[in-house]
Amino acid sequence: MTGNALESFDRRNMLRLGAAGAALAGLGVSRAAPASANSVVSKGIHLHATLLVLDDAPGGPTIRSSGTLPGLGIELHFNINIEVWGPDSDLSGTGWGALSDQNDPKQTARVDATQRVFTQRGSLDGDIVRLKGRMLFSYVPGDVGGPILTEANLATGHIRFIAGNTASSATLEGTGVVVRI
Repeated sequence: MTGNALESFDRRNMLRLGAAGAALAGLGVSRAAPASANSVVSKGIHLHATLLVLDDAPGGPTIRSSGTLPGLGIELHFNINIEVWGPDSDLSGTGWGALSDQNDPKQTARVDATQRVFTQRGSLDGDIVRLKGRMLFSYVPGDVGGPILTEANLATGHIRFIAGNTASSATLEGTGVVVRI
């Protein structure tokens, strides 16, 4: 066979194989078993909230029982937003967080060195979403690669968020939006 005949032979065979593969794939899809009632698949879960910073230690400010920073007399709030997708047993996604604007806690501060982007992966057990992840981006030195833990309740909207690194860790809590999407 010449080069051109070999090329057209190869193309014909690839087209035949492609058509056969598509037919087999179509047959497999049409014969797929229905999902069991026990294998609930969540399209996703969305969380967002303005959380009160309970502590930021070691080395950082520690919140007093009144919820205010010593010496500053202000509450410190942090906004988070997390999206995870997949089956309830294996949710995965990303989130971000930033310091809240003191005048409007539902909005992030305009200039904020605490902005963060992180991964999250975990599961839903009953009404409790448990996620673990790592910091991907942060202006805070040492944060990148640090662990992120989130626990949220679908029924009550309560969220506990812990971010840490070798220099400091912070625990935040509050009630926000925790919904299936």
